[in-house]
Amino acid sequence: MKRCRYCDFYSETGAGREVLAKTLDTLIQSLDQSLTLLKPQTFPTVFIGGGTPSLIPVDLLDRFLTRLNRRIKGSVEFTIEANPESLSREFLEVISSHGVNRISMGVQSYDEKLLSWLGRPAGRAAVDRADSLLAEFWKGRLSRDLLAGLPEISGISGERRILEDIQQALQKNPGHLSLYELTVEEGTALAGSVKDLNSLPDESVAFKEWKSAVSFLEKQGYRRYEISNFARNGEESLHNLNYWRMQPYLGVGPGAASTFSLSGDSENSEVSSVIRRQEPRNLNAWLSNPENAFSEEILSSGELALEHFMMGLRTSEGISIHRFKNIFGLSPVDAATEAIKRWTAAGMLFCDTESIRPTAGGMELLDMVLADIASDADKVDWSRFCRWPQP
Repeated sequence: MKRCRYCDFYSETGAGREVLAKTLDTLIQSLDQSLTLLKPQTFPTVFIGGGTPSLIPVDLLDRFLTRLNRRIKGSVEFTIEANPESLSREFLEVISSHGVNRISMGVQSYDEKLLSWLGRPAGRAAVDRADSLLAEFWKGRLSRDLLAGLPEISGISGERRILEDIQQALQKNPGHLSLYELTVEEGTALAGSVKDLNSLPDESVAFKEWKSAVSFLEKQGYRRYEISNFARNGEESLHNLNYWRMQPYLGVGPGAASTFSLSGDSENSEVSSVIRRQEPRNLNAWLSNPENAFSEEILSSGELALEHFMMGLRTSEGISIHRFKNIFGLSPVDAATEAIKRWTAAGMLFCDTESIRPTAGGMELLDMVLADIASDADKVDWSRFCRWPQP
């Protein structure tokens, strides 16, 4: 296993079987601690990711999923991430036997030169082999990840390249596709290469490529339901939707985050605080003390309200006015009246009695829209904050 040159997510490379087994055991131990504290009634969605789960030896994975399923019965959507180079028939058989019904596979590109440039462990042959395995042995839901905004190192324009990648990805008929624009994060191998940074397309070229990709996907029946996510009807990621809708969530494992309230388990309960928990980005620290290694902070009402704007306006469904008002005691329109008026008049937002949601153009200018809304919302007295979560 190796880390891709652009990746900023926490991960460890070179772990042997013993470390993997201990990590899986500690995941269950840490989950049990959280379940004792939070006492959740259900787990609507489960997502196993944050690395490359398909690298786990299948016997260890089988044992882990057996133990996990005793604790999270009844999930509607159960997703696991996989990478092409480590996908196997045995992996697919094991996860199917334990109720996993959705795979998210990181492809990034079908271009051999770009896969090498990105530092991906899988070349084109491994990607094609994984596609064939999925077509033959996988009966559940499927999502593929692709990257836009890559350099033109294969003799074709970025616009043509991304359309060819999308066409290739759609050949196997996935219900979902995530399309992310490459971002260069500080501290990654890519950030340290001046030559590679200079090869990236400028903003206008990248924007043209992105617009072509969005238009093509929508013509193929893939609705843009979030800034970077496209799905056929009924194939949206329920796990991510819950996150964007600002529902409570629990993350377990090194680098994982959680947001929850200890007293917000009924509509009529008063919520004194919303807690953001962060697990350490250090495997050894986490393994040695999983019960106390995390840090916690209490989110203020204003911080939580701003996150509702940030998350909700990423999606085509936007922010529910009724739900926001139930949580914070005022309408989101009243929280940022002038900013919402400005961006609605500019054609970037649509506002009615049900919701505030971005237009297609608003999704492209979301950072500007949110900065303006944040400036307005910062003037609000959020002390009326009452209950979270709400249906």
